[in-house]
Amino acid sequence: MRLAFTICTLSHLAQAKTMADSLIKQNPDYQIVIGLFDKVNERDISSVKNYTLIEINGEQIPDFEGLFDRYTPFELSCLAKPYLASYLFKKYPEVEKLLYFDSDILFFGQVTSIESDLDNHSIVLTPHVTQPIKDEKSPRLRNFLNAGLYNGGFFALKRGKETYDFLAWWQDRVWHEGYLNFSQGMFVDQLWLNYVPLFYPNALISKKPGYNMGYWNMHERWVTQKENLFWVNQTYPLVFFHFSGYQLSEPNHISVHQNRYNFDSRSDVKPLFEMYHQALVANGDASFRLLPNAYHRPKYFYQKSRALRRILVAGCYRLLRLLNA
Repeated sequence: MRLAFTICTLSHLAQAKTMADSLIKQNPDYQIVIGLFDKVNERDISSVKNYTLIEINGEQIPDFEGLFDRYTPFELSCLAKPYLASYLFKKYPEVEKLLYFDSDILFFGQVTSIESDLDNHSIVLTPHVTQPIKDEKSPRLRNFLNAGLYNGGFFALKRGKETYDFLAWWQDRVWHEGYLNFSQGMFVDQLWLNYVPLFYPNALISKKPGYNMGYWNMHERWVTQKENLFWVNQTYPLVFFHFSGYQLSEPNHISVHQNRYNFDSRSDVKPLFEMYHQALVANGDASFRLLPNAYHRPKYFYQKSRALRRILVAGCYRLLRLLNA
């Protein structure tokens, strides 16, 4: 059994379906699990009936409701990654290799090379960059010192002791310190991945240009199209592109998280974004975006006030640094 999973809220279900549809198109024997950090209730999810939907709750995460006093829904959805991975290894004992992809990804090739990486490694991660960024536009190299050297939007795991140890350690870290708080050196689940190559010797940091291309590594990767296939740097097949920060409401912007490129300077990636845009529209992204999250309710005021307090404290730290400069 070949299994991949993602995590999203109902508002991002069109993204998850778009990702899953493209993965199945390129890899038809895969099964997809969509971990839902939300509650379906009476809302229509028939569009994803071909995929397994799991509502994330106390079955996967101990003291799930109790964590709402500490974390925002965004932080909790990131926290869920190692917990759902462990849950899926237990639920599907026949699965030997498990792949995670963020919902804002589109596939252009087969993932057999990732599976091959797992033949000799327990964990596969991809770095944000493999070559220096030489200008001061956003994102800069120092941004990755805050957000993490490796992108948490993709990881691959092989069943085994090292993987179990890694997931248990990662769960423990995000349980205690899974906050979004740059001023205190925390960025949800992702920043902890910096330790993976140090703690887990059988992990692979893959630098294959066809994996996880996104706005953060476009300075080192260019796309060409030959015979209906996309290639990176004219040599490597594009396996998947990560559309982080792309918004259907702003189709002419590559990402809200960067200001280095536009479609005039990077016309090579424009066909990818046009394909992604069309798929999101076809899957009803605009309608899904209007759905409120079941956990955004007045009863969680304490949760929201804690998040606001952290934002204010971080702002004060930045102000003090500016005054001392």
